[in-house]
Amino acid sequence: MKCSNRILAPLIIGICLLALALFAARASDEPREAGHDSHAGHDEHDSGSGVHDQHTNPEGSTRISESAAEAAGIRVEHASERTIVEIIELTGTVETDPARISIIRPRFAGVVTQVHRTVGDPVKQGDALATVETNESLTQVPVLAPINGIVLERSVQPGQVTGTDPLFVIADPEIVWVQLDVFANQVASIEKGQPVELTTLGGRRIRARIDWIAPVMAHGSQSVKARVVVPNAELELRPGQFVKARVVVDEIDVPLAVRRSAVQRYRDSDAVFVKDGDAYEARRLELGRRDAEYVEVLGGLEEGEVYVAENSYLIKADIEKAGASHSH
Repeated sequence: MKCSNRILAPLIIGICLLALALFAARASDEPREAGHDSHAGHDEHDSGSGVHDQHTNPEGSTRISESAAEAAGIRVEHASERTIVEIIELTGTVETDPARISIIRPRFAGVVTQVHRTVGDPVKQGDALATVETNESLTQVPVLAPINGIVLERSVQPGQVTGTDPLFVIADPEIVWVQLDVFANQVASIEKGQPVELTTLGGRRIRARIDWIAPVMAHGSQSVKARVVVPNAELELRPGQFVKARVVVDEIDVPLAVRRSAVQRYRDSDAVFVKDGDAYEARRLELGRRDAEYVEVLGGLEEGEVYVAENSYLIKADIEKAGASHSH
């Protein structure tokens, strides 16, 4: 119920503001309208001034002054050509690049005399991780880091006798893999080289491209892995964390499109509200492909026409209110 109230409150407030603005605007026009006789008013209604005759009807349009529209936050745009970007949303997991993991074993059997690094410590290539006294010569031999990275595992203690078991595991996290899960119904649309926008847990967006797609499908999930190689110098991506991804699978230039926010359901059809002067007319549309922001228009609108792009629901509410009053 709280969620519904949060959604309905802005709508109700917006409609009330528009109604007040319209009332004030129309009240200011009353002296001028009173000077017209009823016959003149009838002729103006019949002519459909400012409204396209082939698309209008008495209950499908309204008039709003510029000042009232501005006060209500009504914003318009010109219908024009756009690029529709087809997106597939995926999820994935950050992994360490296997080529950037180093497992360190002792070169000589002996006894560990000192341990210089532990889990979580950053190291540079050549840093001493531990010191081992060899059994043969009783020489103190340092165990050195072979790469730059972070110590992920430490399996050694002072006094421990070394054998063949690993002493440390180091990983370089400055380049990581993001393994995206691509399900069976998405596989045909995903290709190597496609642009990807990753979103971290902190909300930062990272742009990359698909580097590799697994040739086999996981039996249990019926998905394949699509790998994205990501520079990670600031360590924003950590192995094991989940990320969201938006993959651009197609970009299509369409001759005409409108904002999705402009489209309203009107009399069981998709429609926008076309502006001509201070007249707003409901225009039913035939729609095609769409992305997150725009939708292709196949019919019902022409290039260059001005339509309500923001707060179009206020126009719809005013038209429906006028239609209800006429029906009574």
